[in-house]
Amino acid sequence: MEQTPRTYRLNAQEKGVSLELESEAQLPQVRGNWDLLLQVFDDLVGNGLKFTPPGGQLTLRAYPWPDHCAIDPSTGPGDAPSCPLSSPLPKVRIEITDTGAGISEMDQERIFERFYRVENAVHAEVGTSLGLSIVRGIVERHGCTVQMVSALGVGTTFWFDLPCEEADSDELAVQAERRRYQGERVLVA
Repeated sequence: MEQTPRTYRLNAQEKGVSLELESEAQLPQVRGNWDLLLQVFDDLVGNGLKFTPPGGQLTLRAYPWPDHCAIDPSTGPGDAPSCPLSSPLPKVRIEITDTGAGISEMDQERIFERFYRVENAVHAEVGTSLGLSIVRGIVERHGCTVQMVSALGVGTTFWFDLPCEEADSDELAVQAERRRYQGERVLVA
């Protein structure tokens, strides 16, 4: 995520939406399928731009995220959480936040289902209603989950964590096998 794609900058500029990238200069490399992750960004950033009105903002953030802390986490550089002692699976957290229409609590429960469309005037856009279902599938294939928080009239944030390249390969394999056993789809790195 060195810079936002030119097409998004142009689309945001044309619509009057501020597009921001917040990340550390030297993020750790992550494990993942380049093409599939580009599809995730395409869907999440595209939706953010689609549902954010002129004058709004879309922010992409990426920062290191400990798998879990053995002691209380503290705030590190740039307000990102840090942990002096964490498990062997550090990650990079990716967030896409918009100041758009938001999604009702009722719709949030189903938003990742195939063909589910939020029915209101703001969301009456052309599309297949597959985008967020595809996002969820791709993120799950990477051994992660996509999560969201949203409020009507305030906006929406989607986030997911990707394992760092230097993460413990044996532990990643154990977690992938555990997910397979539980029925999740996992991309083998």
